[in-house]
Amino acid sequence: MWVKWAKYKSFKTLAEAEEALEKWFEPYYTKEKRFEKDIPFEKNSIAVDAACSHNPGFTEYQWIDLITGQQIFHEKLGEWTNNIWEFLALVHGLSYLKKLNSDKAIYSDSKRAIKRVSEWKCKTNLAKTPENEQIFNLVKRAEKRLAENKYSTKILKRKTEDRWEIPADFGRK
Repeated sequence: MWVKWAKYKSFKTLAEAEEALEKWFEPYYTKEKRFEKDIPFEKNSIAVDAACSHNPGFTEYQWIDLITGQQIFHEKLGEWTNNIWEFLALVHGLSYLKKLNSDKAIYSDSKRAIKRVSEWKCKTNLAKTPENEQIFNLVKRAEKRLAENKYSTKILKRKTEDRWEIPADFGRK
């Protein structure tokens, strides 16, 4: 059963989870509070993140401006893996900022996606099927875009252990 307003949150300890059960959810999910705690070192930047309901599963990604806290882009996608969409979110963000001639940096919490962008290769073990051919084509286009363009945009790893979740996070952990 899908509950539209359901909220998901993980905690490091059972005691933290039990304490959260006793309180109202707002302290844990209010984006303004999360954003206020979370101004990164590079303020002139965007945060990108993807979320997947299963792996593979229904996927979406978004970008958040870290100065304003506003959503810049949001895309709901088909079934695939989270790592693929983290990679595509970064490549799409690079292209977007280059088109705007922007000097903003990009934050991602995915070490794997950052590494794959630096290698210009998405890498996946999933087999190509008629159902996912369109997504393989998107990956191929993204890899080609990386190989054919120079990007000066800084891609920075978001240290969630130090700075809480990335502001583009969907809060489904």
